Amino acid sequence: MMKNRKWFSHMIKICLFAFIILLLFALILFGYRFIAQQRIHQKSAEIIENGGISELKEIAVNGDKQFILVEGKDKEKPFCLFLHGGPGSPFPYGVSARTLYPEITENCVAVYYDQRGSGKSYNKELSVTTMNLSQFTEDANHIVDYVREHYQQEKIFIIGQSFGTIIGTQLVAKYPEKFHAYLGIAQITDIIKGQELGYSWLKNEAQANDDEKTLRILEDLGKGPYLAEDEDRFSDLINRFKGMNYFDETIEKVNLFDLIKGAFTSPDYSLRDLYKAFISGPQFSLVKSKSLKEEIIHTNFFDTIKRIDVPVYIIHGKYDKQANYELAKQYYELLDVPSGKEFITLEHSAHYPNQLDSPIINDTIKKMLEKH
Repeated sequence: MMKNRKWFSHMIKICLFAFIILLLFALILFGYRFIAQQRIHQKSAEIIENGGISELKEIAVNGDKQFILVEGKDKEKPFCLFLHGGPGSPFPYGVSARTLYPEITENCVAVYYDQRGSGKSYNKELSVTTMNLSQFTEDANHIVDYVREHYQQEKIFIIGQSFGTIIGTQLVAKYPEKFHAYLGIAQITDIIKGQELGYSWLKNEAQANDDEKTLRILEDLGKGPYLAEDEDRFSDLINRFKGMNYFDETIEKVNLFDLIKGAFTSPDYSLRDLYKAFISGPQFSLVKSKSLKEEIIHTNFFDTIKRIDVPVYIIHGKYDKQANYELAKQYYELLDVPSGKEFITLEHSAHYPNQLDSPIINDTIKKMLEKH
């Protein structure tokens, strides 16, 4: 009996100690969040005081509430709508980006947009039936029209990243009269063909390294196309072999926390919004919306979009096997762009742009804005 009491007392002390440590950690974390938010508010106020713009907008979009953050140091600069990756993950160019990218807002007025089912634009009333590429494109078109009318812009620029390139490509192909130019970062072209190329690459890599485990997984998967859980398993292999986040002896791995940490410190994101950005949104967009994921995987711009009537820029990581680099180059060569096109290679990157290549992305945006 005495032993049980001592054990029980000991466990209470351990639990109490753990609770105190967790409490202190939470206080430090939220203290950091509060201080960071105050600094962001101050920077935002300085932008406005110096003639710029930094404001959050709630917009009624096709029956739902969606959010944009509009920020630029000079309101007279051209407007750029950023379409983030995902779906369901509004990073890095979502509403939580207030004051995070001064190298962008120095040259344009950035419109950061949390898409349907992502971040602040997620709500539990959303119907899975609205989660399709046509709806995403029309949502973005509604945002474009809002920006053009509300901020008196005849045309704007579109910048898409990963999943955002699907929406961006469809948007400029369908409504070219609304845009100065299009920039695709990690341009998606033909995912199923990319899976075929990825399979061959993985098999060669595994054989070269006598990796029997990977060879067994590939044999079990077969040659595709990969949907649902098989696509998740295949993407995990691509990531494990550095086809998404490249690094070697001279190139550091992209710190993915750097892409999302702005959400935690954003004054525009409540704790509920954080939960939506990291849990609810991705689960709804990638797990529950199975038909959307399948539609994304069947995207093939080689067949569907062969001409775009605005200038096109494509920026792509040389080691990207998720949105295959070689396919992006082939699509670029095939694409008919009467007003001009340019392909830029990121020599240190795979699917996630490496910090070493960030200046190239920023310089390309600046050059595009100045030229068009």
